Amino acid sequence: MTSRFARATARANRVFMDRLSDGLCTYHPANGPDVPDVPYQFDSTFEAFDENGMGRRVRNVLLPVAMVGQFDHQRSEVTLNGKRWLCAGMLEDDGAFVRIEVQ
Repeated sequence: MTSRFARATARANRVFMDRLSDGLCTYHPANGPDVPDVPYQFDSTFEAFDENGMGRRVRNVLLPVAMVGQFDHQRSEVTLNGKRWLCAGMLEDDGAFVRIEVQ
């Protein structure tokens, strides 16, 4: 049985994604079946920094880990509004949501 905190966090994440998502996408993992109807947030103003501290602006999508799992995001693809984006790598993963750079 899960804790009250885990249930409350899961419920808050569901509400967050229902109210604040940009829509639904299809996630095409490199090593598994397609995952349809994944809520996402698209951001084209995120700044990523390399090992030298140089920043660059990247396009990315924020996806719930519970739906996309721990797949190899490097070779995955995401279909947003009929356009297929190649996943260039993971930017952030807090355990609940994963932010993936797309090209």
